[in-house]
Amino acid sequence: MRSRARRTIVLLGAASTLAASPVRAQSCSSASTLLASLPAWNAPLDRRVSLHARDISLRDALDRISADARIRLSYASEAVPLDSRVCAAFDSIPLGQALGLLLRGTPVSPIAAGGEHVVLTPSETPGSTEPEHVPRILDRVVVTGSAIEAPVRRLTVAMNVVTGAQLSRYAEGNLAQALSDLVPGLWVWQSAPTSLVAHYGSIRGTSSFGSSYPKIYVDGIELANPLLITQFTPEVVERIEVIRGPQGAALYGTDAISGVINIVTRHDGANGGPRALARSSVGAASSAFVPKSAITQDHALTIREGSGAQSGSMSFTSGGVGEYLPGAFVRHNTGNAGFRLVRSRVIATGTARIFASESADPSSPFFRDSVSAARAGLVIPQSVQEYTLGTSATLIQSERWTHAIVAGFDGSRLTNLADYHSPLPSASGPDLGLAGGNANLGTLRVSTIAKLGDAEKLATTLTFAGENSLLDFRSQPDTSSSLATSGGYVSHVVRRWTSAGVAQANVSWRDAAYLTSGLRVERNDALGSNRTVSVLPMVGAALLRDYGPLTVKLRSAYGSGIRPATTPIRETAWFNPSGQARTLNLAPEEQAGIETGLDIYVGKTFGAQVTRYDQLASGLIQRVGYAMAGSGYPQYPQSQPVAPEDRRIAYVLQNVGEITNRGWELRSELNLASLALSGTFSTVDSRVRKVASGYVGDLRVGDRMLEVPARTGSVSAAWIGGGWTSSVAASRSWDWIDYDRVALAGAFSNSSQADAELVGQELRNYWLKYSGVTRLRASLGRSLYRGVSMTLGGENLLNRQHGEPDNVTVVPGRTLSFGLRAVM
Repeated sequence: MRSRARRTIVLLGAASTLAASPVRAQSCSSASTLLASLPAWNAPLDRRVSLHARDISLRDALDRISADARIRLSYASEAVPLDSRVCAAFDSIPLGQALGLLLRGTPVSPIAAGGEHVVLTPSETPGSTEPEHVPRILDRVVVTGSAIEAPVRRLTVAMNVVTGAQLSRYAEGNLAQALSDLVPGLWVWQSAPTSLVAHYGSIRGTSSFGSSYPKIYVDGIELANPLLITQFTPEVVERIEVIRGPQGAALYGTDAISGVINIVTRHDGANGGPRALARSSVGAASSAFVPKSAITQDHALTIREGSGAQSGSMSFTSGGVGEYLPGAFVRHNTGNAGFRLVRSRVIATGTARIFASESADPSSPFFRDSVSAARAGLVIPQSVQEYTLGTSATLIQSERWTHAIVAGFDGSRLTNLADYHSPLPSASGPDLGLAGGNANLGTLRVSTIAKLGDAEKLATTLTFAGENSLLDFRSQPDTSSSLATSGGYVSHVVRRWTSAGVAQANVSWRDAAYLTSGLRVERNDALGSNRTVSVLPMVGAALLRDYGPLTVKLRSAYGSGIRPATTPIRETAWFNPSGQARTLNLAPEEQAGIETGLDIYVGKTFGAQVTRYDQLASGLIQRVGYAMAGSGYPQYPQSQPVAPEDRRIAYVLQNVGEITNRGWELRSELNLASLALSGTFSTVDSRVRKVASGYVGDLRVGDRMLEVPARTGSVSAAWIGGGWTSSVAASRSWDWIDYDRVALAGAFSNSSQADAELVGQELRNYWLKYSGVTRLRASLGRSLYRGVSMTLGGENLLNRQHGEPDNVTVVPGRTLSFGLRAVM
């Protein structure tokens, strides 16, 4: 090494320590100042280390220098702002000095604990003369929207982050409920626990009929069927990063027309904290449909070992809900494992997950007054298995060049899912429809990132990536329907190769003005016979200004996304979509639009985010019913009354036309010592703009999209202090239109009505306006003795069992639970 470099130390810590700077720019350029004197460090703090890094998390910086010094570093994660970003440049300096620079402004100091062990212990004074380190929300680093960690500060799109601590407040790690409460513009309907797939009501409006969903990743590994992620073990989650809208499609590609969710798991080892955590809770759920309360259970065991530089963890959870409807139950088991290995220039991680659930899904009790509900009371056995396996590696070639690779596999097996996506519930007719199938997805993604320029002036980050994936899905043949014998429903196998190239540029000026542009060129045979290549652009800009502790950010971004007609979700949850898609040559679904927003933050105390979005979705695919005469394709009209057992209403997939999705999103948070408050509010106007030629469904120009609430909102509060923890959350959706499914079931059973009166424009007679529904939950915890604590929880405290999203779905009533938690 150069002798001058050995004597030179330059470090700019987390950006929040530069609050006095008008633009808070960061620089890693070498300084020529020679330190007059250095303290004498005891072993192993006297070992020499080097680090050159821009805009990485403090966690990664600590792990890399501990790996370089070959020591074990322990600390309490609550005392160190691990997700704040740092910029460091030093060569061959004592480890103690390097830690002091990285940790300046934090209330911890490095202490040699003997041998190869260093502990970051609390100190009365910060680790340097700098002002106390209070990380700002915009100074954190995230990975969504970039191939590697990048500051939130530079994002030009609206992103929200849900932490593992926030997720832990929800029973069984209910991811769907947490996203609805904490992320504006995203609403997941409260489905029955026996339903094994998520049901999104709105993600900035609608991007499909009955199957709107974001693209979901776990540690960068794409999931084959994103509707299966309804819960996640809170103990293994570090954070969940959410981008809404098509702006993420330029990086993440096909199927990201609604947005992207990346679940980042924990790989922090013990780090002076717990090596094992066990929790167990048991509760009772009331119900108006059974004489006794249903038993609920949730149990988990998590074991961690190692330090941040080399760690491993594993977790197991088990739980379920008993009979809240006659014959209903659900049981699930989850296993997670992971490792992390850090060297001075390499960071490698591995993730494995397996999830299995089975349930008995009885027909709705509201069908029992219908004479023709011949299948009412029948209990449908369902099951799902999902497994994820993957690894990633980041190679830091130099301060400017970084390379990353992600390889992973995700698969799922679904059996006997009831078809909930048609206006007429399958359980109300003589042909009981079941769906299911297998989906497997393997992905390989390689990225190269170049950081150029001077952060104090003009800096550019260039990302080049290549991706290949193979998706294989096979539908479950429907053998229970009478149509199966005619060859109408058979198993279909679809294999889809996808190859893509990505180029993205992020330009910053004085760390106060940002420009992002990206382009993804993707080849995908599933897009249709007339189109195999898609070009997905994205461009965004942001202006940011600091006024002491106040940060104001103005941002705007445009993006475009696409989704093929055949997807694992349609293939495994609908009847015969691939055969229809091939026969009818369906166009892919597309969505493009712009968002504009304002963010205001005061340190880590207060944050507010306001976003206006305007998106146009085209080619959305709907299952349109028709009265079938004999077999084959639609024959109109058929107007003669038929007996219920002779009804033949079938479905065909059609592109509807164009849909506009417009609205506002608001989110705010306030942190006052032990009290944390947050709230969200969203409006959406999802409306038919144009109807495609030949469309025979029930929508007209100007109609609101079905199942999309006009407004959603939530408020939540959490308090920690004196050994007590407590939280309360309320959320509400207002004003949506859906079918009156009870009336439809009755009409289906009425022999005086013809099949033609239950399809097409006639279905408008069964539209029903739903005023809204409110959810309320709360929890209370108390520390008992040496790592043992107890928790009291309440879900659905208003005891509302139906009314969301229709008038036949039933959920458990008021649920009260008691749990114990032990840290060892």
